[in-house]
Amino acid sequence: MPRTSDKRERLVDSAGKLFHQVGYSKTSLADIAEDSGVPLGNVHYYFKTKADLISKVLDHRKETIESWFEELEKLPNPKDRLIEMLGNLEGMKHKFVKYGCPVGSLCQELDKERAPVSKQADGLIKMHQKWIAEQFRQMGEKDADALGLQLITSLHGTVVVAHALKDPKVMDSEINRLKSWLKKL
Repeated sequence: MPRTSDKRERLVDSAGKLFHQVGYSKTSLADIAEDSGVPLGNVHYYFKTKADLISKVLDHRKETIESWFEELEKLPNPKDRLIEMLGNLEGMKHKFVKYGCPVGSLCQELDKERAPVSKQADGLIKMHQKWIAEQFRQMGEKDADALGLQLITSLHGTVVVAHALKDPKVMDSEINRLKSWLKKL
C-alpha cells in the first residue's frame, strides 16, 4: 500500500496529466481522484479547492522546467543548449500533436476563464522566453530579447498548428528549420 505522503504527489501528477489531456475546466476532482487512486473524500484533505490543486500543478511544472534548464546548462555552448532544447521538444512531438502544449494550452484556458492562477501559468512561458533570450545573449547577439521572443513564439505556434492538424510532420519541419537557423547564427 502506498505511503500516505504519496497521495499528494499522485494527485498532483494525475491533475497535471488530466489538465493537459482533457483541460482544466473539463477535469473534475472525481476524475483526478480516480486517476490517482486516491479516494475522492481524501482529495479535500490535501487540496481544499481545484484552484489550490492547479497552483500546485503549476509549481510542479515550474520545477520540471527549471530542472530541464539545469540539464541543458551542462552543455558548454549556448547555441548547443538551444539546439538540444529543440531536440527535446521534438522528442515530445506525439504528445504535443495529441494534446497540445501542457503549458501553452493551460495558459490559454486559464486566461479565458480569468482564473486567478492564470498569471502563475503565464509566468512559465515568460520564464522559458527569458532563458532562451539569455542563451542568445551569451551567444553575443545584441537583439537577444527579440530573438528569444521569436523562438518562443515559433515553438508555441508550431505546437498549436501541429495539434490542430494532428500532424507530427509539422513539428519535424519547423524544428529542423529552427535548428538550421540557429546553426547559422
